[in-house]
Amino acid sequence: MSSPDEEILLPGGLMGYTSVVSAAPGDTVDLFVSTTSARWTAELVRLYALEIPSAGVERREQRVESVPAFTGPGLDQPSAAGSYVRVEPDDSVDHGAGLTLALVLQPTLPGGDPQTVIAQRSDDGSAGWSFGITAEGRAVLRVATEAGQTELVADQPYTSGCWYSARVVIGAIAGDSVGFSIEPTGTFESNRVVTGIPAIAPMSGTLPAEPVWAPEHPLLWGAGWLAGGRFPQESFEGRIENPVLVAAALPASAGLAELRAHPELLGDWDLAHGITRHGFARPSHVHDAGPAGRHGVAVNHPTRAVISSGWRGDTFDYRYVPDEYAAMHFHRTDMTDCGWESQASLTVPDGLPSGVYAFRLSDDDGHEDRVPLIVRPPVGTATKPALLVLPTNAYLAYANDHVGVDSPRTQVWDQAVAVLDPWWLYRDSHRELGLSMYESHADGHGVCYSSWRRPILTMRATVYNHDGPVWQFSSDLQLIDWLDGTGREVDVVTDADLHREGVDLLKRYSTVMTGTHPEYPSREILEAYEAYVSDGGRLMYLGGNGMYWVTGFDPEDEQVIEIRRWGGTQAWLAPAGEYHLSFTGTQGGIWRFAGRPPQKSFGVGFVAAGKSTGSAGYRALVDADSPAGWVLKGVRSRDFGAYGSSGGAAGLEVDAVNPLHGTPDQTVVLATSVGHTDDMLEARENFNMTSRVLGGARNPKVHSDLVLVPRENGGGVFSVGSIAFAGALFVDDYTNDVSVLLGTVFDRFVTGEPVLDEPAGSRSADAG
Repeated sequence: MSSPDEEILLPGGLMGYTSVVSAAPGDTVDLFVSTTSARWTAELVRLYALEIPSAGVERREQRVESVPAFTGPGLDQPSAAGSYVRVEPDDSVDHGAGLTLALVLQPTLPGGDPQTVIAQRSDDGSAGWSFGITAEGRAVLRVATEAGQTELVADQPYTSGCWYSARVVIGAIAGDSVGFSIEPTGTFESNRVVTGIPAIAPMSGTLPAEPVWAPEHPLLWGAGWLAGGRFPQESFEGRIENPVLVAAALPASAGLAELRAHPELLGDWDLAHGITRHGFARPSHVHDAGPAGRHGVAVNHPTRAVISSGWRGDTFDYRYVPDEYAAMHFHRTDMTDCGWESQASLTVPDGLPSGVYAFRLSDDDGHEDRVPLIVRPPVGTATKPALLVLPTNAYLAYANDHVGVDSPRTQVWDQAVAVLDPWWLYRDSHRELGLSMYESHADGHGVCYSSWRRPILTMRATVYNHDGPVWQFSSDLQLIDWLDGTGREVDVVTDADLHREGVDLLKRYSTVMTGTHPEYPSREILEAYEAYVSDGGRLMYLGGNGMYWVTGFDPEDEQVIEIRRWGGTQAWLAPAGEYHLSFTGTQGGIWRFAGRPPQKSFGVGFVAAGKSTGSAGYRALVDADSPAGWVLKGVRSRDFGAYGSSGGAAGLEVDAVNPLHGTPDQTVVLATSVGHTDDMLEARENFNMTSRVLGGARNPKVHSDLVLVPRENGGGVFSVGSIAFAGALFVDDYTNDVSVLLGTVFDRFVTGEPVLDEPAGSRSADAG
């Protein structure tokens, strides 16, 4: 996992990201750069391989001479983390009669740092009001007056994970009452605990002077104020349900219906609004059902499609009971847009070949960074006979992960104290760039959104991961390296491109290849692959644990994806009632439990995962003269592939056939892996009861199957069932058996020869 410091390229005070992950000739790409240096320079390079010091693989990249270098002044750009809702200010609001606020809230991490639930105030607190939580976990109301700030603090702390109904009243003049009342609320099912919850006494006082309102400032939920206009302060960790705000101090006896009918109603926000059959039509839109139409904008994706206080536990799809999902969940570590200033832009030149590129950044202080960009072919065209679809959704899922630092699983997995190289430590020091989907927020809720609008440090030149010496982007560059090294040409696109264009994109090619870990497909991606092969296309699935998690794209912004984990081998578990994606309405979890196990289309599905010490090679199972024997032509040994950058061609995460999950009857198992150790463990969803025999040394279910699946209309699927497969290709300068086998399949698929030869007996009879 670690390597000498001098072999690690760290960005230092320089990093960047692009406005899109892929672009075609003619598209304009914005470049966002942050540096502590006086100036920076960018050159466009084409990437062919990333260095793997432990395997002796050197980085290969080529400067694109047709694109001049460009430079710009240095700008140190901080990132704004923390989700919130912003309602724009309205100077016409008259607070001459005071203010009443009613809302339901669920603090999920009261205590620690101060938090603000909802506020309309100036940055320095000299104007406006806020309702929040103290460092001790108690409700606090602060009101600015002409005599200074008035503060009321509850006598008891909130209980985490429990719902409360809150009412805040602020008078209009000196001597008027000010205060709040808080009552436990919600159903048995919606609360974390239902007993032992301390009562919170109502708090009241009198205003020492006239309130100083802040109508020129935005109303914020989930934050107290925005430093510098965009950095949320005192971020809230918890849920807010349907606030109602009235420009009048109303008696405590006034019910919600009276508040909503009041002529001075400022806002009546309905968080269930916009739910359709396909999820939230506009996830960023926060609807005001009142006559003023003071709609809000959700920033940094607070979680939607979460249960609210009225959830009864008998319906688990928010589309059918929207009023039971009228809440948003805020986290101080939500981040889907750094909010940096664009420093430059590039229009992709006509004629630039499709491939994997990067902006090579450097600055006056000697720092470097490489910001990847996938250049796809011109719109509506194919420039090569084959296509490689990079699993960019998986890159997003793992983006900037800190699991090696944070998770006890790392030491358990390694059976040793974790050794953290400089890249781990560098990522750990830049938490402001957002979390991966393998982590949880501070309150224990999993990270279910991820975005390209930030530097993705796990897609840099040298990244070592606790799962293996290469992973994700660096692993897929091994495919790029092999294709270039063996003279085979492909166009390159991303998951987002395939999601957007569907099967029409694939139909332009005689052969389509996946990357090494296409774990996070959308329904549209799966449907495109199936439509392609059933209509005669040739598909090469070159990875493991693929087509696994149900994934959705934000309908407003395809740079953001969503998952909800349950039912699989998972880093966290979505709360009860929250398995459906807010972006699509689809039930989350793994595709197997949505009737789309990968075996149906690809022949194999996930069975085991492990360290590189659990990897193995393959044993051929078909004879040379069998209809599928052509695949092994040129393979010199029956046992092959026990080598590579991950210890063996069958490793890290592996797939196998399973007729019960849909492996087609006509599937030919070409080879199966042998020699796994107990460092390769069976996937949890594949056994129903706890077992002592999970490891590969004694568990026959722990293996990878290399398969060929003939499909209708001359189509076919070749699946390797292993993430580590690509890591064996470079050995012996691409002349090893794994490389030869893959080249044989690629060439046959591209030329359109039959997926299966005629049986030997049939050939002899025809010759006679």
